[in-house]
Amino acid sequence: MKILKYKKISRGRYKLTTDTSELVLYEDVILKNNLLYNKDITLEILEKIMNENIYYEAYDLSLSFIEKKLRTKKEVINYLEDKGFNKRVIDETIKKLESVNLLNVRAYVEAYVNDKVNLGNSGPYKIKKELVNLGIDEEEINEYLNTISEDIWLSKLDKIVDKKMVSLKNKSLFMIKNKLNMDLAIMGYDKDMINEVLSKLTKNDGEAMKKEMEKAYNKYSKKYEGDALKWQIKNHLYRKGYIVSDIEL
Repeated sequence: MKILKYKKISRGRYKLTTDTSELVLYEDVILKNNLLYNKDITLEILEKIMNENIYYEAYDLSLSFIEKKLRTKKEVINYLEDKGFNKRVIDETIKKLESVNLLNVRAYVEAYVNDKVNLGNSGPYKIKKELVNLGIDEEEINEYLNTISEDIWLSKLDKIVDKKMVSLKNKSLFMIKNKLNMDLAIMGYDKDMINEVLSKLTKNDGEAMKKEMEKAYNKYSKKYEGDALKWQIKNHLYRKGYIVSDIEL
């Protein structure tokens, strides 16, 4: 096989036209095998070149993958597996990336947590779970999460609660606290932090209870009257979380 010409097709990649076929090779493979001068290729050399090219391809794709944003070791491995590379190629690629500090776990954790704190609503427990699922060691995660002041989390909670209160304004204080307690726990916040924020909530239930009472009356007065109607309305208000002593019919 004889090389006839070269054509650059992308960053560090060239298309080689031979007298029998076309090959796409990485620049480093071309230089390493002296193909600029050695234009005649035996089948043995061709096999060696194509094998080397696979390693360069895996590394190059990994660099492009990492350039978009920081990645974990697990993410890169999954990415290369999806691209069809075998374990030997993946292991060598990971080793090379680590040798040039492109899979810096600490930097990844810091960037990930900071993005979540500044741009999202997730609490520390949820963030930790997400990072564990990405293959990060718990000790690495805890080490950085512990540097974040509790005041920052409490401030985030206050803002989340204020926003959620808009859609919960017609609920009883009891129902509001129950709903927020469940939502904030799902979002990954500490129980003590949640209780501290919710303990500051106050609300006059009078107007909201009046509306619920009217709804209950309109619903049950079609079927009940007298004490039976009062019982149905009270039961409805109990279920909505209103305090017994506040319910007077």
